[in-house]
Amino acid sequence: VGWEGVDQVAECYRNDFCQRPIVSGFMTDKDLGAKRLASMPDRVSNTINSAGGAVCRPTVINLYEEPMDSVDAWWAQWKTFVFDTTVNIKGKDTPVHGLFGPIKRSKYPAVTELEESISIPLQTMVLAIFDAILVHIMNSVSPAAWHGIKMSLCEALNKKKVERTLEIMVETYADTDVIFLQEAAAVFID
Repeated sequence: VGWEGVDQVAECYRNDFCQRPIVSGFMTDKDLGAKRLASMPDRVSNTINSAGGAVCRPTVINLYEEPMDSVDAWWAQWKTFVFDTTVNIKGKDTPVHGLFGPIKRSKYPAVTELEESISIPLQTMVLAIFDAILVHIMNSVSPAAWHGIKMSLCEALNKKKVERTLEIMVETYADTDVIFLQEAAAVFID
């Protein structure tokens, strides 16, 4: 995609990230959290409210529906989503990877100068590692059942959440002048 710093990110992977234990060295690493290297790209790519409807990144932690029976199967889906998928946001077609923005040291002081300069490819790699770990864990713990359980939970708790929220608001609070919504999806503006 023409990013600068890809070689440095590959070096970070070889010299650091690929040698870490997945839980103690990655999932619970407070420095990664302070640097926002996984959470920032997750925020903009987990579930994208595109003009054609919600588009989900291949990950365990959203409404993505396709089976991810192995890390290899997931990886092909993930790369296609991040690098080959275009979403329409507010009338503008944007590749998913174009949604990732730089992480600035001025806002997140734990980020080093080097990390800031390569923050887009670095956070893309860290997000991929995060998602890969989740897929690996789920396929190790419950390979035959986890996806079905996830989909039943999504059906019960997430699908039609906006419609159900609106229904509750109309049926219960129709005579209310002001309703405050916290952390509401942008779709509520429409």
